[in-house]
Amino acid sequence: MYDVVAMGELLIDFIQKGNTEGNMVFEANPGGAPCNVLAMLARLGYQTAFIGKVGDDYFGRMLGETIKKTGIGDEGLLYDPNVNTTLALVHTLKDGDRDFSFYRKPGADIMLTENEVNKRLIESCRIFHFGSLSLTSEPAAGATKAAVDYAKSLGKMISFDPNLREPLWESEEQSRAAIWYGISECDILKIADNEIIWLTGTENYDEGVQAIRRRSRAKLINVTMGNHGSMAYYSDKKIFGKPFLNDHTVDTTCAGDTFCACVLSFVLEHGLDCLGEMDMEDMLLFANGAASIVTTRRGALLSMPDREEIHGFISSYRQNEGESEQTKTFPLMLRSVDRVKDFVSEMRQIEGDVFISTGKYIIDAKSIMGIFSLDLSKPLQLEFADWKEEYRSVVEKYMRL
Repeated sequence: MYDVVAMGELLIDFIQKGNTEGNMVFEANPGGAPCNVLAMLARLGYQTAFIGKVGDDYFGRMLGETIKKTGIGDEGLLYDPNVNTTLALVHTLKDGDRDFSFYRKPGADIMLTENEVNKRLIESCRIFHFGSLSLTSEPAAGATKAAVDYAKSLGKMISFDPNLREPLWESEEQSRAAIWYGISECDILKIADNEIIWLTGTENYDEGVQAIRRRSRAKLINVTMGNHGSMAYYSDKKIFGKPFLNDHTVDTTCAGDTFCACVLSFVLEHGLDCLGEMDMEDMLLFANGAASIVTTRRGALLSMPDREEIHGFISSYRQNEGESEQTKTFPLMLRSVDRVKDFVSEMRQIEGDVFISTGKYIIDAKSIMGIFSLDLSKPLQLEFADWKEEYRSVVEKYMRL
């Protein structure tokens, strides 16, 4: 019995690691979003297995050994003697974002056929997870859809992460159609902030989630926002998860996959029925903490923390920040002069300290000039040092446009 079975790409991420005599140096790291998710789940003690294909070459054999080492079942991994393992070059930009270049036309991962899919693994799992990269080309696209159909026919929970990589698609129309397909089939969705804006055409995440809900039966939708935290949407609930910022980030390649895995671990423990706000707050706390740890390490599959490390990190972070049980944080949208004025007026009626943060800058939420010094076009974070539930009705007015 497997807790999670994932299908998709398994590849080598060549991650930029400085320069030598003017030449860029890259480090070969095993990766691929679906296997990154499985590796994190394995570190958390869950039984996982992978369905996919690599080349019967040095890199492919290296990947096969790596997933076995991390505890991922390899019964569904095939080796293609005719097509090389897919490679990705990852350049880190000055703002911390990444630029990807792929060597995949073709790559072994997109050569998996429907007949090669190990159905026994799907039959034995609780959650079937996939992303959009296995939908870019045939025969893998058809194999993926057949696997999803089979998992659904057996009543398995379906998890989807778009993981948009624009260079891999023939056109924007093709990528949109594929990602909408994945969203329409899933019960659990993890989507990044840039992806939801690109897909729905709105920077208002509430409106973006509503657009998704009109085309999806997903019960749990999670929006990741990088160093601005994350949000979980469930039924009529929306929960914000505060980010864990640190000065030691070296590689963000696997942060989203780590977050996704932690969400799936939560679902494995709690199911998808009757979730409460405190449950989801705990889910986002754990997922954000794990994702923050991973950003301090290069690579993906081999960089995952375990439960003890995550809980220790969260506890230490809170102590260093002087965070108390009364502290509460919310996403904040302030994009007009009148809105800022109204907001400050209401914050001045609240007892105790209230702060706005963006990145590493913290501003007194009762200071109108301080707020105007911020870039109001971007999401902000509102933090109460001494939260009272009576503040909620006021706060919710400024959580959306």
